Amino acid sequence: MSSPKISVVIPTYNEEKYLSNSLESFKNQTYKDFELIIADGGSTDDTRNIAGQFGAKFINVPDSNVVRARDAGLRIAKGNILVGADADTYYPPDHLENIWNEYQKNGKVVAVTGRAIMVNGPWWGVAIWDLTYKLIACIFRLTGKVLYAPAYNLSYKKQVFLDLGGYNTALDFGGDELDVLTRLKKVGKIAFSPKICPQTDGRRYKVGFFTFLFKHALYYYTLNYLLARFFRKSLIRAKPVR
Repeated sequence: MSSPKISVVIPTYNEEKYLSNSLESFKNQTYKDFELIIADGGSTDDTRNIAGQFGAKFINVPDSNVVRARDAGLRIAKGNILVGADADTYYPPDHLENIWNEYQKNGKVVAVTGRAIMVNGPWWGVAIWDLTYKLIACIFRLTGKVLYAPAYNLSYKKQVFLDLGGYNTALDFGGDELDVLTRLKKVGKIAFSPKICPQTDGRRYKVGFFTFLFKHALYYYTLNYLLARFFRKSLIRAKPVR
């Protein structure tokens, strides 16, 4: 039996509330030549059973953060293209097909990303999300550069990323997004397609505007990422939002 062309990696930790919706969306993909990998950080709920119901490959990555989980999935993936995904995100039926087509258009493309829509989030979160992606799309049209790509909507050529060393597991926040994008930009083209547009749950924004802005966006994400780049390890830890 030949290996799949695409590997979808989903990191999980107690995601029984959301996982079925995400996996169901992959079950309904028009592009069928792919495998599903669940990289789990030690769930104590029904996450593993749900993964099994959809035929996903399940690996235990105990005491891991999301970066180490994604890296573990990368290491066992059989596909040539690795697609990052999240348990709380719905993927339209043509998601994988649109991703695959972007790689076929240009052999210099090493990574592909797109837009995202927030659902079930506060109004200000939805507004920020919409404005952010309009800005990203505008800059890409003008310059051909991609400023940001969320881990759940970022795919890349597996061997290219492995040649770069894979994920920097010393990082936490940003280690599966900004760091990945920065390194891939140095070796090839990053493609952006507005057709690639999953719907992600806005649960992380329900903490309130100021808490999200100062605690999550500026402290946990931005400051921690910059410090980690300098000290080569994450200095700030945070519990995942459920």
